[in-house]
Amino acid sequence: MDDRPSRLVLKTLKEVGRYAVGITWGDGHESILPYRDLRAHCPCDACRATPDEAPPAAAQQLADLQRLGEATLVFRWGDGHESLFVAEELRTRCRCAYCAGEPNYPITNQ
Repeated sequence: MDDRPSRLVLKTLKEVGRYAVGITWGDGHESILPYRDLRAHCPCDACRATPDEAPPAAAQQLADLQRLGEATLVFRWGDGHESLFVAEELRTRCRCAYCAGEPNYPITNQ
């Protein structure tokens, strides 16, 4: 039996325009994560070694998105780079009013 908290289960994914991925989590919360933000916070060693370098425009365009199980996503960017994010990292990137500490202005009920 999987004991991963439902808040860290990726239920559904959808593209939001050409600039973000929308995630519905196992607990019903919804996040919209801009590609620009995800690429800027790529957890790989190469990106963490050069955190102040702005990636080229193609680097912020999604070429492919693959889901690995219920809790991991692999983003392939327009420049060929790949970023692997686990659910916990993605959930911390949510900047909705609730997650930003403004629960009086939530978008979802969570």
